[in-house]
Amino acid sequence: MSAAGILPLIAAALLMQIFSDLLRKQLAQVLGVKGYVYLTAPGVMIHELSHAAFCIIFRHQIVEMKLFDPQADGTLGYVNHAYNKHNIYHRIGNFFIGTGPIWGGCLVLMVISRMLLPDCMRGGDSFAEYCQAFIAGALTPDFWMRWQSWLWIYLTLTIASHITLSLPDLQGAADGLIVIIAAVILGNILLGWSGNWAEFIWQYEFALLSELSIALIGTFLTGIFMITILRCIGKR
Repeated sequence: MSAAGILPLIAAALLMQIFSDLLRKQLAQVLGVKGYVYLTAPGVMIHELSHAAFCIIFRHQIVEMKLFDPQADGTLGYVNHAYNKHNIYHRIGNFFIGTGPIWGGCLVLMVISRMLLPDCMRGGDSFAEYCQAFIAGALTPDFWMRWQSWLWIYLTLTIASHITLSLPDLQGAADGLIVIIAAVILGNILLGWSGNWAEFIWQYEFALLSELSIALIGTFLTGIFMITILRCIGKR
């Protein structure tokens, strides 16, 4: 199980990429492209800050950064960075910098869900129980009477719609992914003597993915609900 430490997270990242792309297209259709861009500006900023954060972690030089700067070609913001191509640590960083909006966006979703959602909506030991807890809470009048709920809805939709990777992001991540796979295989060989170390990695990742599931389930269900409401309003 040489890839035990990265496959679950990569799978979650791919699912988030697909959902984010669908959500972005639906919101743009309902709100209009210009309305969507400006109403979801916080999501753009989280997207770019995630790139920048991994630049700092992996010691890349940030040459220029625009957190929110809509352009006619569709560019909403950018982070230009430089690195040493002969430095393995820098090259590994390319993967995390390129895919940074997924990790940073999901982290922010987890944080705001923990801060703004009632405890009763974040319980459960399985995917089905997470869904049941969230739906049960969302069906109560108290949920819709709380300002925290409306803030959570707005932030999750804006952030989730920008947890998506552009072609330059994917191209930048490709080089780092190759280096990471090689490092994981080497680590598996070197640590094979220590027993089933992958089992411990799975335990930590399961806890992380469980917490993330709560945020993603809520974002997905709320996204479907709000898009339906906006479409109904738009038809009148």
